[in-house]
Amino acid sequence: MVRYLKSVDIPETRIILITPPPLYEADWERECLMQGCKLNRLNSVVGEYANACLKVAQDCGTDVLDLWTLMQKDSQDFSSYLSDGLHLSPKGNELLFSHLWPLMEKKVSSLPLLLPYWRDVAETKPESSLLGDGDH
Repeated sequence: MVRYLKSVDIPETRIILITPPPLYEADWERECLMQGCKLNRLNSVVGEYANACLKVAQDCGTDVLDLWTLMQKDSQDFSSYLSDGLHLSPKGNELLFSHLWPLMEKKVSSLPLLLPYWRDVAETKPESSLLGDGDH
């Protein structure tokens, strides 16, 4: 994925990889049983994917958000971050956002504004602010 992004002129400095979140096996097993199958994933295997993601980020020179480690730090109960043991819950999405936003902001803060700040748009004639009328 990183190679492809670089091939279409997206530099590694603009890429953020995110490891998978951990798997809460008890909840995911319950979901599997409701679907008529047995537990089909293990958190230890998810950890291998997370480690591979970290290695790719290091090898490619990209930033990475290690969600797998972050959610399990200090042996905390991370089940509330997952809706079914596998997918992020609203609380999990909030955690992801709170750690991803600073990384993204760092990457886009130096980009030029292509349009005026919303408060600078003339309410009575917005097209003059957006399209230009020679005065702006």
